[in-house]
Amino acid sequence: MNKHLHWVMIGSIAALLCGCWDQQLLKNERNVSISGMDQGTDGMLQSTVSIRDITVTEAGSKDRSEVHSVMARSSQHATELIDEEVSGGYSSAKLRVLLIGEALVKNADIKPYLDLYYRDPKSPLTARIAVTKGKAKDMIELQHIGTKTIGLYIDDLLSSMEESSAIPRVNIETLHPLDRGFDFALPYLINHKGMPTVSGIAMFSGTKMTGKLDRDEARVYLLLSGSKNKNARLTLKSVDLNNTNSYNYVTFEVKKLTRKLKVIVSDKQQIRVKLDLKLRVSILEDPSDHLYKMSVMHDLERFLSEQMRDESIAIIQKMQLAKHDGFGIARRLMSFHPELWKQIDWKKEYPQIPFDTSVSLQIVNTGITE
Repeated sequence: MNKHLHWVMIGSIAALLCGCWDQQLLKNERNVSISGMDQGTDGMLQSTVSIRDITVTEAGSKDRSEVHSVMARSSQHATELIDEEVSGGYSSAKLRVLLIGEALVKNADIKPYLDLYYRDPKSPLTARIAVTKGKAKDMIELQHIGTKTIGLYIDDLLSSMEESSAIPRVNIETLHPLDRGFDFALPYLINHKGMPTVSGIAMFSGTKMTGKLDRDEARVYLLLSGSKNKNARLTLKSVDLNNTNSYNYVTFEVKKLTRKLKVIVSDKQQIRVKLDLKLRVSILEDPSDHLYKMSVMHDLERFLSEQMRDESIAIIQKMQLAKHDGFGIARRLMSFHPELWKQIDWKKEYPQIPFDTSVSLQIVNTGITE
C-alpha cells in the first residue's frame, strides 16, 4: 500500500512541475514600455521603442529610458532589427502604450502593422493605442516628463482622460479586425511645449484616419455613443452665446445618461436614424448664482439642452463628412436589414443618412444637496 502511495505522490509532483519548462524570467528581459510606428521613406516603416530600466543602488532607485529607432520592412522585421541593437533579451510583453504617427494612419491601412500583436501569444493586447500629431518618434524621444519615463507618463495620462470620459477606452485587442460594423476612434496626442497632451480624438473610416474632434467635441461624442466612465464634465455658455464675458459659463457633471438609437428603414428602403439623449446633471459651477429660483433653473436647462443639441448635430455632420460610423449604424443594418445591406454602397450611403437628434438636460443637483 505504501509503495503504491509513493508512486502516486511522485506522479502528482511530476504533473505539477511539467508546466515550468517554458518559463520566461522578467529579470532576463529588456522590457519595452512604449513603442511607436511612423511612415518611413520608400514604403518602409519607422519603428521606435523606449526601454525602461530601473537601477537600484544604496542611494535609491533610478528610473531611466533607452530609445532605439530603426527603418524596417514590417513590424516583425523592426522587432528583429531592434533586438540586434539591444543588450539582453528584447521583449514587448510589458508594453504600456503604442503610438502611431498621423501620416501613417492617414496614408496606409494600419491593420497589417498590428498583425504581429494578434499572432504572438505573449503580445500586450491591453496596451493603450493613440495617434500622434507629427511623428510618434518625436514624442518617444522626450524620454522623461518630470520623474516619470515617457511610457509611464503617457499611460497615466490616457488612463486619467479615460476616467473623465474625454477619450474612448481602446487598446490593441479592441481594434481586432474581426469585430467590424462600426468605426473606432483613437486618442489624439500633440506635443504642447514639450508635454504630451490629449488634444481630442482621431476618427477612422475603416482602418484609415479621416478626421478629428477636439476635446470638447470628444466628450459630447462619447455621450452620443452612450459611453460615460467615472466622470463626465462639460462647460457651456449659460447666457447669450455672443456674449464674450468669460464668467458667462456653467460647468456641470453628468450623473446619469440615457441614450436611445434607432435605425429606421422605410418601405422605399430609405435609411433614417433617430438619436435621443437624456442627461441628468449636477451643477458644479454657476457664476450667476441664481439657480435657487426655479424659473432661472428651468431656463438654464432649456438653454443648455439647445446648446447640446446644436453641438451634437455639428459633431454628427463631422462624423458623416469623415465617413466615420462611430455609432455602429452599419452593424444594425447588417443584423436587421441584411438584404438592404447587400445592395448599398455604405461609404456613399452613410454621409447622406438624415439624423433626427434630440437632447434633453435635467438639473438634479445645484449644490451640496439634491
